[in-house]
Amino acid sequence: MLHNTRFFVAKKYGFSSNHIFLYDLYSPIIGDKAINLFVNLTYESEKQAKMMNVATEMNDFLKQLGISIVEFAKTRTMLEAMGLLTSYLEIKDDISTYSFIINEPLNFKTFNENQKYRHLLIKNIGEINYQKLEYIYGANRISNQANNVTATFESVFNDAEISQISLMNFDELYKRIAACTSLPIVIGNEAKTIVESYFKNYDLSISEIEHVIYNSTMMTDEKDYRVDPDLLKIKFNQLINSVNNLSILGNIKLNRNAHMFMKHLDKPELTSVFMDYQTLNAEQYLRAITKTALTPEHAQTINMLRNKYFLPDYVINLLVDYTLFKTNGTLNNKYISKVAQTVNNLGFKSLEQIYDHFHFVGNINYHVNKTNAKVQETLVEWAIEE
Repeated sequence: MLHNTRFFVAKKYGFSSNHIFLYDLYSPIIGDKAINLFVNLTYESEKQAKMMNVATEMNDFLKQLGISIVEFAKTRTMLEAMGLLTSYLEIKDDISTYSFIINEPLNFKTFNENQKYRHLLIKNIGEINYQKLEYIYGANRISNQANNVTATFESVFNDAEISQISLMNFDELYKRIAACTSLPIVIGNEAKTIVESYFKNYDLSISEIEHVIYNSTMMTDEKDYRVDPDLLKIKFNQLINSVNNLSILGNIKLNRNAHMFMKHLDKPELTSVFMDYQTLNAEQYLRAITKTALTPEHAQTINMLRNKYFLPDYVINLLVDYTLFKTNGTLNNKYISKVAQTVNNLGFKSLEQIYDHFHFVGNINYHVNKTNAKVQETLVEWAIEE
């Protein structure tokens, strides 16, 4: 019964709520009623703190707001879905006690990096209004000629242990799996690398990853239950494509490295770059680079590499990066065609082979003996025909 319901409410970390972000970013998605509930719960948390955390009767709170229990439940779940509220319920001796934790609203940058939030915001306010918000909050007034000289975290705190920390919480994932099934599911190193890549690039939740894991698990000949890496990629792509009906790929964080074709990267860094090549199709990868919709010329180039040279997308992605590096940021169709033809002529199949060849072509001079005459040749890059 409602008269036997009460709640405690507290602000997480004691932040000061930014109403501008609430109304600009969250209100178009969840509505003003949900925002009003969020603000009033914030005020109530301050009252409870002054009263030594005395619980608030739900009936009194709803009368104060002038809403019904049904409206409260609906708006509360909207806040929960957007990460603004965490709710707990305990029922004891016919008394229902809620504990609400108010979470800090995201700023524009963090909100914008969440692909799902960004998708819903654009859907509800339109591309033009969204671009206005980008201009207001995105510091777009900085001159294009200005160089970013901000110190990075790594340059100040050069700690090798920190660099090994994974953003993906596999301990939490294992706990969830153990709670749902008694099967000893094994997630191998290759599968973990794939999970980390999709987790980072697409801002997936633990629940979404858990669901993909179940659908990618196969029983081996040894009667083990193991996540199959190839099936894992397929299931992740199916998940991404199911919600990818807007331009939500613009904020993918690629592991591209401007120096990778001038010097060899260390293995962990190279593995991260290759994982981007393997987890994104050619259109997604080029779109993530340009941050814009593909031009007809770009789409034609990708189709040519697929249909004429029969290259898989992960090889196309590497060739795109190499071509952009060699031709000063332009995707020259004639140049990338020559590179593709060379890759096929030499019979290269793996990313490692192609990557190593680019270094060999760019940096090595070699001698060739022909009919008793020693001829010195310098291996040069494929020239672009005029």
